[in-house]
Amino acid sequence: MTIVQTVLVFVGIPAGIIALVFLAVYGKSMVRQPNRYRPGKAWTYPPSWFVPHPDAVAPTASNETTTTAVGGASGEW
Repeated sequence: MTIVQTVLVFVGIPAGIIALVFLAVYGKSMVRQPNRYRPGKAWTYPPSWFVPHPDAVAPTASNETTTTAVGGASGEW
């Protein structure tokens, strides 16, 4: 067995396996950029509000808002 064959077996095969795993993990994101907001990037999307229960904050017929939600860390306020 020559030195070239030894290097191919002990360096080439592991490097090929590592390259395949790398492409399986990062390949899709390297090909196309995700369409999402990144910090520092300009916000080009329409404004949106997060309301967990829209019916809890819907205005009534008399133009006043009724809120039945209570506070808390669950986002139901």
